[in-house]
Amino acid sequence: MKRIVLRSLPGAEGALDWAEVIRQVVRRPLDPQRGADIPEMRSSIRVLDALDRAEDGLLELEDADYEHLKTKTQAMQWAFIDRRIMAFVDDILNATEQPSLNGLVEAVEVH
Repeated sequence: MKRIVLRSLPGAEGALDWAEVIRQVVRRPLDPQRGADIPEMRSSIRVLDALDRAEDGLLELEDADYEHLKTKTQAMQWAFIDRRIMAFVDDILNATEQPSLNGLVEAVEVH
């Protein structure tokens, strides 16, 4: 089981909300040209379901679901350059049983 704090970091263009970014990441097929097959769709829906169940700003994922989110996060092509995206990616790739804020405690708003 991996746990990820669902943060929201402010920025000039508005807040970057981890829950919304996760939704965008898992909704995008790993291969946009081919699309998502049924196993990928099932795995993505499990992550979305876990996100819907997240309480107190904490996403809890079974290991297989975490690996799916991690794979999709690594494959994601970002539309802009932003330090907050790097913080998001680090939070996903470095998730553990005990959630970490990766040293950004002063800028964190958990919701």
